[in-house]
Amino acid sequence: MEQSIIEKTVNLIKGRSIFLIGMMGCGKSKTGSKLAELLKYKYIDLDLLIEKLAKKSINQIFNDEGENNFRELETSCLKETIKIPSLVISTGGGIVTKKENWGILRQGIIAWIDLDKDIALQRLKNEIDKRPLLKGENLNNLYMSIFQSRENLYSQADLRVQVKTENIEEVAMKIIYALHKEIIS
Repeated sequence: MEQSIIEKTVNLIKGRSIFLIGMMGCGKSKTGSKLAELLKYKYIDLDLLIEKLAKKSINQIFNDEGENNFRELETSCLKETIKIPSLVISTGGGIVTKKENWGILRQGIIAWIDLDKDIALQRLKNEIDKRPLLKGENLNNLYMSIFQSRENLYSQADLRVQVKTENIEEVAMKIIYALHKEIIS
């Protein structure tokens, strides 16, 4: 059953790339690689691509050059990914904040992984050092502030997949089912 849904979905989306958006910690990277495997697509983690090209971590880019320079680099990399068909691309949580990026994202299918806030906070507690936007006083307040500033943008995605305790494969399958349902209807 699942295999036939996957095959039908692949035929229906005809090589269109899938962009995963959502808040930091929602599982875009892990889900993206699993989703690509299931769809027999190639996978790109945009943040890892940026780090490779810049030869430094996202944290270092933020510290050395600031968020604006990071966002420019992010947009440049995003523009390159859309040239390649049949990709699953995990984006950084803030990619939606730049209007120019939406024109690129819209050339593919945008899936919002909407993870339960409490689970996201639990995941992020141990990653504060790796997340430049979370450096500050109160993790919950910072997270909520960022989420509230982006929620309306995330909601413009083609698909919204709400996640609580599902594992990576279950989330990937939820995206496939949502794609299948969305394209058929």
